[in-house]
Amino acid sequence: MLQIIAPPLPIMLAAGEDTYTNGQSHPNRNKIGVFDLLVVTQGCLFMGENKEQFPVKEKEALILYPDRHHFSFKPCESETHFYWIHFIPSKEWIDINEDSSKRGLDFATREQKNAFSEHPFWITLPKHAKIHNWNTVDFLCRQLLSIEENTSYSWQWKRQMQFQQLLQEMTTTHYLAKSSPAMAVAEKAISYLQKNFANKISYRELGESLNYHPNYIARCMVNTIGYSPVEYVNQVRLEHSKMLLVSTNWSIEKIAENSGFQQTAYFSRFFKKREGMSPYHFRRQFEG
Repeated sequence: MLQIIAPPLPIMLAAGEDTYTNGQSHPNRNKIGVFDLLVVTQGCLFMGENKEQFPVKEKEALILYPDRHHFSFKPCESETHFYWIHFIPSKEWIDINEDSSKRGLDFATREQKNAFSEHPFWITLPKHAKIHNWNTVDFLCRQLLSIEENTSYSWQWKRQMQFQQLLQEMTTTHYLAKSSPAMAVAEKAISYLQKNFANKISYRELGESLNYHPNYIARCMVNTIGYSPVEYVNQVRLEHSKMLLVSTNWSIEKIAENSGFQQTAYFSRFFKKREGMSPYHFRRQFEG
């Protein structure tokens, strides 16, 4: 699987389509410097990447990585039509295996900015997969090509927006293929914690709200996003407190209470550990 950190979102560079007859092969290329998304509508592409082989059949997609050797390990056996899309990420990307458990960002090591900075997230795309929402993906690919041929005002902007929709559909394909009971429980827990972070939340209350044993909920969250319920809700509370420190004149005590921290002393210690400074000094940075 491919994971790309955002924002900013990946950028599309070019798109096109091609048809190979029986016996034709994909070009042999090495380290082309861009991602190559292949979407097959008919036939089969027999693609190799380094030492791996991927038969990409009708209604399947494959993402070739920018730092690897791409080639056909076998010529097409029938007429094969496919779309190709070249894109690049604006930030870092990683290749993870299907069994990788940690899907979230490391709260402790990510770059700290201010109360209104963006919150990084991972875009997870399947390396090679059957496209479950085929009609939508096929439509978006055809739309991308029609925009490529149109030189009217704002066509590049429209192309990028269409490309983002295509990536969203690809992530949906990944979710439908890999969705599990543990992921469903983790998502319910995350939703509950986001809605109730300002209140005191116990493991028992979390379990009763979701109708699962608290230990099972915690295990699902750790295996899915890499964080326990306590770790996750404290991060939500921290981000809320940073916003209040900058946008209000409330006391530290009131901000701690409003953000869900039961004790001001604990809030101050937790804040300093994560941000490298006290809530008071964090606020001072933004005073006129």
